[in-house]
Amino acid sequence: MFFRSRPSLIWLCTVLGRNCMLLSILVILGFLLPRLIPGSPLSFSADQIDVLNAMLPEETFNRFTDYYAPEQPLIKQFAGYLRHLARGDWGYSFHYGLAVREIVMSRVSLTLFLSLTSIVISTLIAVSLGTYLALKGSEYLEKGLLTLLLVLQTIPVFLLAILCRMLFAHHLGWFPAFGAYPLGMTPADAGFALHFLRHAILPIAVLILNTVPPVAVLTRNVVQKIKREPYVEAAYYFGIREKIIWLYYILLNSFPEILGRLNITFLYAIAGALFVEIIFSYPGMGTLMKVAVEARDYPLIQGIFLVTSIYSIAINMLFELLSIKLYPRLTKMT
Repeated sequence: MFFRSRPSLIWLCTVLGRNCMLLSILVILGFLLPRLIPGSPLSFSADQIDVLNAMLPEETFNRFTDYYAPEQPLIKQFAGYLRHLARGDWGYSFHYGLAVREIVMSRVSLTLFLSLTSIVISTLIAVSLGTYLALKGSEYLEKGLLTLLLVLQTIPVFLLAILCRMLFAHHLGWFPAFGAYPLGMTPADAGFALHFLRHAILPIAVLILNTVPPVAVLTRNVVQKIKREPYVEAAYYFGIREKIIWLYYILLNSFPEILGRLNITFLYAIAGALFVEIIFSYPGMGTLMKVAVEARDYPLIQGIFLVTSIYSIAINMLFELLSIKLYPRLTKMT
């Protein structure tokens, strides 16, 4: 079993309950927000159906009234909304005239590719860099790299994306400036994978540059704090090999605190991926959200909000499960 001890099982139930409660709150917010925004078709009451009928094509209006039932009380609308969600039915997009689930699922894989790839690479770079600065970095090298990391940390991700696009795509011409692959190209065409990776390099690089600084600085501070603990000093006193001290006394005892904060950092990274997609016109969830907002396509916005929330909660749960699996003693501390 993944969790054998009773404290671990209790902690697992606590984590699942907390995240289920958070998901429930987000589902309720996703239902209410489009209905509270003035001018949203979802906020129209029963006596405004004629106005809505004049705004939408007949086929779209019929789909809308069948699915959303705006003439019913809000509580009945919410019950119907939950029934639809349970069946995987997220409604219909006004702008595209298609099912929201179909549209979102066609884009979410690209966002997952960008965000997960950047998370894995940035974690490896940041933890390695932060550990090196804390254990082996010279004073001048540490000051120089920390200054560079702090400067990068102050630059908003959208501004960093604009600067990188201007320099490496427009000025130097090393990478494409827009899209995920050349127009008219399909996955069945020869060389598609190479073009796809070439288009993804710049957005992924921007996300890495945005994520590495806070994680590297955090890792460096945590490792330096653990390095000054009495048991580490005692290990040096008894003549234990330095590499063993670094690995078993410092690094392994630094990971719980690092993992505990990484999930927050990566939640911001997920949001940053949406902005980067907009800057590079990368056809993922960020670009889809931009189109939905401009078109005031509230059902589509609702679906994107739901998927992004589930993705964020899944990342948060993954880090919590990794923490307790790697460090079971944490269950006794919480």
